[in-house]
Amino acid sequence: MKFWKLPKLFVLVLVLALLIVLFFIISGANNEIQRTQSSVVSLDDGWTLVRNGQTTKNFDISTKDVGTIKDLEVVRLSHVLEDIGFDNPCLCFYTTHTLVNVYLDDELIYEFGKDFRENDNSIPKKHHYLSLGASYAGRTLTLELIGGHSSTFSGLYYVYLGKRSDILTNVLSHSWLALITGMFLFTLGVLLIILSPYLFLYNNNDLRIFFSGLISLMLAIYILAFHGIFDAFINNSLLNTVLEYAALYNVPTAVVGYFMSNFTGKTRKVFMGIFFFDIFLFLSSLILHFSHISRLSDFTIVLHIVAGVEGVFSIYIIIKNYINNRKEVSPHSHTSDDIFIIGLISFILLSTIDIVKYNFFIYVSKTASTSSSIRGFTLGALIFVTLLLLSYFFYNISSSNIAAMQSRIINIAYTDALTGLSNRARCEQMLETLTEEHGTYAIVSLDLNWLKKVNDTLGHHEGDRLLTGFSTILTDCFWDANLIGRMGGDEFIVILMEERSVNVTKRLHELYIMINDWNYKEKHFIYSAAYGYAYSYEVPNGSAKEVYMLADNRMYEMKREQHEHEGKEVFADA
Repeated sequence: MKFWKLPKLFVLVLVLALLIVLFFIISGANNEIQRTQSSVVSLDDGWTLVRNGQTTKNFDISTKDVGTIKDLEVVRLSHVLEDIGFDNPCLCFYTTHTLVNVYLDDELIYEFGKDFRENDNSIPKKHHYLSLGASYAGRTLTLELIGGHSSTFSGLYYVYLGKRSDILTNVLSHSWLALITGMFLFTLGVLLIILSPYLFLYNNNDLRIFFSGLISLMLAIYILAFHGIFDAFINNSLLNTVLEYAALYNVPTAVVGYFMSNFTGKTRKVFMGIFFFDIFLFLSSLILHFSHISRLSDFTIVLHIVAGVEGVFSIYIIIKNYINNRKEVSPHSHTSDDIFIIGLISFILLSTIDIVKYNFFIYVSKTASTSSSIRGFTLGALIFVTLLLLSYFFYNISSSNIAAMQSRIINIAYTDALTGLSNRARCEQMLETLTEEHGTYAIVSLDLNWLKKVNDTLGHHEGDRLLTGFSTILTDCFWDANLIGRMGGDEFIVILMEERSVNVTKRLHELYIMINDWNYKEKHFIYSAAYGYAYSYEVPNGSAKEVYMLADNRMYEMKREQHEHEGKEVFADA
């Protein structure tokens, strides 16, 4: 099986496993929802609405909208409670940025938001759960909603009666897709951020996986906080609201951070500038919020405008780079870019739909938050993160293939074709590196004897065999050398660094033992070589090339001594 098929098979098995798990989760959730829906009473109709001195009877909150409530404007909703068969039932409803007072007849039984208002804090969104007591039947329930600030989104999503656990299950059932998506993205984001240091260190300082995790985490927090999940489980509405806006403000920052780590050159600098601008914008809004000068929710329209401009600009830059790259490289190498662009455009388009709807409802139709949803954002987030990971997955496969190709090209460029040793270019590169590092090393210069005579007498094929055989001897003898190279023709070099440079004379003695062993078996010619060696400390403040020249001069001294004994036979069978 080919390499590229293995990841695809793994992804297919993983997707199937997730679908099976998701099926059982949804099946179990549906059964639980059907059970709780029969035990939860929804108070939709029969309300009396009092607003601006006008009274509306038989007001149905499931079909009509309370609308936008101005700062400190009072809206009262009253309903006569019937016996629903529960002792001490729980009342549950949801408001956004609104002061709330709840009365049974004229008795105040619950209030929310007063402390936030007095401390000049933003009144958070809130899932309200309160007990009505045993004697609720026949009494008048009044919900008094007071605008927390200008253009408060204060519609009622629902008003439920029943057991708190059943109501919570019923509430979550209306946003089960968001809950599952949020938990999936949250878990995925945390795992990717945990893995990112390892991938950063061992994958060329690549930060994409970190920003992928950050994107997933910010999307998850916003989705869960928007649906009040944190408040529902930890009963902290302020934290839920701060998390919602903080995550919303930082989704564009995380996405731009991914772009910043994905591009190079001028494009990278542009995205880096946008990244730090987004951080500055978020920190400024945070400071203004906690300084009670302004509220996080007041910056929503600014965020929408900035995110829209950055989204359009990012798509333009990405598509422009994509088109330019396609002109220079084969289109088949752009699978990861194709997937990423599809995911990004899907997320931006689906999120834009929600943003337009939100601003239309609050500024044009003046309706309330019951008309607002983030279904498009949730679906877009799931598509975007999934395709983002697939893009990174295919990018790694492509990068691995390119790295392997580059490695092969480098090996060809720096390897002697005949012997397999480092060629002259690689040897000179190594000498320059040694000069820059100023370490301790030894250089051995070797010259293979009788190569020309073997070529002239026995032919070049035997001369090549002489060279490859001697290369094998060098490799076996200096097995731990930092470099063994052929400088050209019959000249060779060995470089030993630090502790490996100790006892060079012992190594050369072993070399001659190996040469004698090979000569014992060789029938056509004799292996013979002259050598010279030098240590780096013999040339203080000198370059590695000067050390090599010293070793080379000593090699030629030995070669002259060998020439004085020309009677020594060149051929083994002569």
